Amino acid sequence: MINFDITLFIQIAEALIMTFVLYYILVKPVMSYIRERESHFQTLEKETQELIALAEEAIKKYHEELNKARSEGIQKRELLKEEARKIEKEILSKVMKEMEEYKAKWAEQFSKQLEEVRKELMGSVEYFASLMVERLLGRKV
Repeated sequence: MINFDITLFIQIAEALIMTFVLYYILVKPVMSYIRERESHFQTLEKETQELIALAEEAIKKYHEELNKARSEGIQKRELLKEEARKIEKEILSKVMKEMEEYKAKWAEQFSKQLEEVRKELMGSVEYFASLMVERLLGRKV
């Protein structure tokens, strides 16, 4: 059976004193350390989230700049292609003009030579006619 004497109150007092002593020596410092770590981790988590947001923003900006540079590159390439086409047309028209001039010169020279050969042959018609008669008849005319 339980005796309710003074020792019971002494043991209760000892338990309460030990609880307060242990609370202030062990529990309170450990709990404050845990709270500090928790707040430190929360701070680190916030910083991490901010860094991630900054990184995502930088990546987004990079992609925007990249797309802008690509579109500018495409525009410049098209302008250069158009300029090259113009230069090509100019060169082709120049070459075609030179070819026409060369063709006209050649046709003129050819017609002159043809006329000279024709005149030469017309002058030699009598000679060839007499030569043919001589060959056919076997005697000179």
